Amino acid sequence: MGADLISGIVQTGIFCARNGSKVATGKDTGRIGATAAQAASMTDKVAASGSSIFGGKIAKTASAITEFADKGILKAAEKLGKTEAAQGLVKSAGTNSIFGAVAQKAVNPLLIGAASIRVLSDEDQYAALLEEGCAMSLMFSTEKLMTKSKKAFFKAAEEGVEALSKSTEPGILNSIKNTAKEYIGKAAKSYGGLSKNNKTIANIGIGLLFVAGSICAYSIGKTIGTKLSGRDEK
Repeated sequence: MGADLISGIVQTGIFCARNGSKVATGKDTGRIGATAAQAASMTDKVAASGSSIFGGKIAKTASAITEFADKGILKAAEKLGKTEAAQGLVKSAGTNSIFGAVAQKAVNPLLIGAASIRVLSDEDQYAALLEEGCAMSLMFSTEKLMTKSKKAFFKAAEEGVEALSKSTEPGILNSIKNTAKEYIGKAAKSYGGLSKNNKTIANIGIGLLFVAGSICAYSIGKTIGTKLSGRDEK
C-alpha cells in the first residue's frame, strides 16, 4: 500500500469524524454534505488499501460499493457522452475509483456551501462573511501548499532527490521554492532510511500534521476575519 494512501486515510478519517460530529451534535448541520463526501472518499481509500489495514471483509465491502457506484456514474456519463471525461477523473484526482474522485472533488465546494449557510444564519452577515472568507481562504491555500509539499516528499522518497527539479530563474519566490525543495529532499532521504514499521508511523504522522495544519490555518484565518469585522472588540 502506498505511503501517501496511509496519510490520506488518516486525514480523511479525521476530517470525516470531525465534521460528522458537528452535524450529529447540531453545531453545524450544514457540513452534512461534506461529511458524506468525505465518507465516500474514505470508502475509496479503504478499497484501495486492500486487506492490509482494515481486513479482507471491510476492504471487499468498500470495493463492492465503489464498483457499484462507478457503474452508475459510467452509465450516466455514457448517456451524456462524457464517458472519457468520467474515466479521466481517476487519473486527475489520483483516486482508486471514479466514485472516489467525484467525492474528493466535491468536498471543498460542499465546505464552502456549509460556510455560506453559517454566513446566512448569522445576525451580522457582513461580519460573518469576512470571518468565514478569511478562514476558508487561508485553510484552502494552506491545504493546497501542504498537498503539493506532500506529493513532492513522497516523489523524492520513491524516485530520489533528483526528482525535485529546482528553478534556475532569479527571484525571491523561486529562491524560497528551491530552499523548500531542499528541505523536502533531506526529509525524504531520511524517510527512505527508515524501517517499514517506522515508515508507517511516519506516514500516520504526516496525515496528522496535515490535519493540524488545516485546523490551525482555519483558526488563524477566523481570528484575522474577526479582527477585520470588529467582532473581537464586542
